[in-house]
Amino acid sequence: MKKMLLIILLSVFTLWVSVSCSGSKPIPQEKEVLNALSNVQGGIESKISYDEFAKLLADARTKIDVLKQIEKKNACFFNAINKCYASYDISQKAWQQKDAATDDKRREDMEITLSFSLGFASVSLAKANECFTR
Repeated sequence: MKKMLLIILLSVFTLWVSVSCSGSKPIPQEKEVLNALSNVQGGIESKISYDEFAKLLADARTKIDVLKQIEKKNACFFNAINKCYASYDISQKAWQQKDAATDDKRREDMEITLSFSLGFASVSLAKANECFTR
């Protein structure tokens, strides 16, 4: 049941983001955010530690805050990267709670949350990339 819900949510999100995206060239600040979030994704794929993940995520947050100040940013991209960051933020909290869990059920629940959030972040990052390729 949980897997089916995950698949449905990811499908709906993917469809929604792809419909709202339109192509353009990224500004330098958008490139920096994309690189920062790609570094987070690459770190996850190479199985970095929690502390390294937290540092990469903090760097991405700083770059997103700079982008927020820019008036002429790609709305599709900004929406997708905000969703990506929010998913990584949830992942960070789930990772902490998983490590602090004292029982197997809680640890399993946090592992599922972590997996779902990382998957959602990955899809959001892919959609952010697509905002400039159409």
